[in-house]
Amino acid sequence: MDLSKSVIIDTDPGIDDALAIMLASLSPRMDILAITLVYGNVEMQLIKKNAVVILNALADSTPTKAKKVPVLAVGALSPLQTQPPDATYFHGKDGLGMIYDKLYPNPKDWERQLSDPSISRGFIPTPRDAADEILYQLRQAPPLTCTLIALGPLTNLAVAYERDAATFSRARQIVIMGGAVNVPGNITAFAEFNFRCDPLAAKIIMGASRGFDPMHLQTRVKLLEQHQVAPCHVVLMPLDATEDGTISKADYDRYIVPLDSSNCLFRLIKAFMRWSFEATKDYYDLDEWAVYDAYAVYLALELMHDKVDTNKWHYEYLDLTVETQGTYTLGMCCLDRREYQKDKTSWDKNPPNNVQTFLKGDRQGFRTTFINTVFDAHLVDSVLLWSESWKARLKERVRHALMTRKKAVPDSCRGKTLIPIAEFE
Repeated sequence: MDLSKSVIIDTDPGIDDALAIMLASLSPRMDILAITLVYGNVEMQLIKKNAVVILNALADSTPTKAKKVPVLAVGALSPLQTQPPDATYFHGKDGLGMIYDKLYPNPKDWERQLSDPSISRGFIPTPRDAADEILYQLRQAPPLTCTLIALGPLTNLAVAYERDAATFSRARQIVIMGGAVNVPGNITAFAEFNFRCDPLAAKIIMGASRGFDPMHLQTRVKLLEQHQVAPCHVVLMPLDATEDGTISKADYDRYIVPLDSSNCLFRLIKAFMRWSFEATKDYYDLDEWAVYDAYAVYLALELMHDKVDTNKWHYEYLDLTVETQGTYTLGMCCLDRREYQKDKTSWDKNPPNNVQTFLKGDRQGFRTTFINTVFDAHLVDSVLLWSESWKARLKERVRHALMTRKKAVPDSCRGKTLIPIAEFE
């Protein structure tokens, strides 16, 4: 196993969590050491059931590609403080779009699988709770080789950090889907769902980045060699960037609906994605769906070599913290925007938090990678830029203009650079 590809995924499945787990499991660039479960989109009993169903479907439908089967650990049932908001309006009461009623069989042995390794499929159960499993895996891996990917409330990560900050800081990166920096929240006017679920946990993990300097890796290495707490490389994928990680209804109809339903993984995907597009249309009047958690996994894939294409991605290092008391702002990302304060320390901390915050993403790269990896569609970036019908019409109009030696060009091409016809073949 290439240790630089090792990840631990903390998650609350969840429709987009399910797609995130599938993307990570099927990608040859990522090896999942453990999946740790946290309350969130639904209560823990349903979180556990959904995780087993997803991992069973992956095990029963796809080749393992010689990957190590991940450990599955159960974690926090509730936040460190406050009451979490409800997300069943989007995910359904079961967390996966009400699939168990008619669309997908309810597995009879899922609870036994969580305690009996001899019958579990696609995972290894453990008696360790999620926080201890995170720390266990980080102790076993060489320092700064294993990435944490957090797709739900940050309670498990905060508990692990509070139990053993030195071991926790052995993580190479902590990639988080959460928060809203320069845009409104999605569960309240100011807060994103995961941060609103447990604002204190989010604040603790943002604080783990205190003093992080991307240019001084050796400082982290020396501290870890001395078994001391090192500043963590916290990477935040807030709502600002996640809107670039979408699946369109057109892609769903073209690439997903025709999939063979005898394959239980495809049957599962079609079952819950149908609900997702209906919910997106009902609540937001949109024909595309932002799959936040799968997009965070895509970012983690892009960061496997410690840097991303800055022509596609935009990020800033920010001194972020999280509001834990406000009546209207609970879970809000706080950033001191005063120009005269920008060279000073905010939040009474020295050194400041230093969170790598992605504010713009790679929409096209995600779409290609996601559809190719999960649905084996064999798409190419340049092809995705064109709808087939528009491309065919334009091709014919350009060919006709060239053959008749007309100087005029199609109206749709005026003022633009024409693409050679060979590009359409």
